[in-house]
Amino acid sequence: MKKIGNFIFLFSSFFVTSWGAPLTNHHRLLMDKRADSDTIVIDIKNDPDFKFTNGLYWFQDMDLALFGIKKKTGDLFIEPLFTEIESFVDNISIVTFDDLQGAINNKGTIIIPFQYEELHTSSEGLIAFYENGLWGFFDTTGVIAIEPTLEYVGSFSDGLVLASKDNLFGYLDKKGNVVIPFQYEYASNFEDGQAQVEVKLQSFIINKKGIKIADL
Repeated sequence: MKKIGNFIFLFSSFFVTSWGAPLTNHHRLLMDKRADSDTIVIDIKNDPDFKFTNGLYWFQDMDLALFGIKKKTGDLFIEPLFTEIESFVDNISIVTFDDLQGAINNKGTIIIPFQYEELHTSSEGLIAFYENGLWGFFDTTGVIAIEPTLEYVGSFSDGLVLASKDNLFGYLDKKGNVVIPFQYEYASNFEDGQAQVEVKLQSFIINKKGIKIADL
């Protein structure tokens, strides 16, 4: 979270970097600190970026410097507990407190506790998590779907996820089964049923069965 003058920019992660995610939407809260009270002015007509697609809104408790969520009516939905709140994807929001991340669902229930260094935004209903130097996946109920055994993971696309072991890339399905073996020195996420891979400086395109369909 970055303060500039009277503006707070809350960074909402949608990026794939070394820890996973696509980069980022900026959601702005205009703060009007008045003499008699601390108030956040939400100008929905002119600046709607801080509202969620499900009709909920961020707000900040000025004393705690923490963010919570309100309903469209202004009623409290989630207490101000978080230093960062991401947009809801697959009805799940990644939230941060004290540099640790967890996740809430669209009912306000914490489904993943605040104990992880990094969580990815949900992709095709699975949420990557980082634990003890390795990556795994939760489902949207907070149950582990894929155990943390992977050095790197991308985002699920076309039902497969790019992952690495022993410095080689391959692809897993949503149950954690290896669909395409860890054999590539470079690989991309699948898009429209195709991915780019590289072995011994030879680049080519494969399909979801791991069959080469074109050279590059």
